[in-house]
Amino acid sequence: MDVKKEIKAAKRLQLVGLIIAAVSIVFIVVSLLLSIYSYADLQGWERLKNLVSSIFAHTNFPVIGGIWNIAAIADFSEPLQVKNLGFLCELVLFTVGAAMVATANITLRDIAKASHDATQERRKEQLKKEQEKLSEQQRVKERS
Repeated sequence: MDVKKEIKAAKRLQLVGLIIAAVSIVFIVVSLLLSIYSYADLQGWERLKNLVSSIFAHTNFPVIGGIWNIAAIADFSEPLQVKNLGFLCELVLFTVGAAMVATANITLRDIAKASHDATQERRKEQLKKEQEKLSEQQRVKERS
């Protein structure tokens, strides 16, 4: 693959992974808040319920409000229930997004290292040629 195409593909992968990770982290936070609210409701902890309600009220924008409606509510008291599958999917999506970003970063780092190594090799060759030129000039001076 051409290096420019590889860089473009890695940057695209990095961007897509970052978008997936960012969106899924928002879903994870909302799911955790909904789960905390549900748990506080069961335990009768009004302060915690009020805190989560306040967060909901201050983030109920058009897009975020939709996330509050569709985010999974995890039940951490019984983690192996089927209703926790949505939360698990959110975690898996975050992991996939983070893995995509990490893979793209590794590829870009490798390309940068190869570019640096190539630059260093060119410099070595240039210095070698200059030294040979100086040696040749010294030989010519010694002969004359």
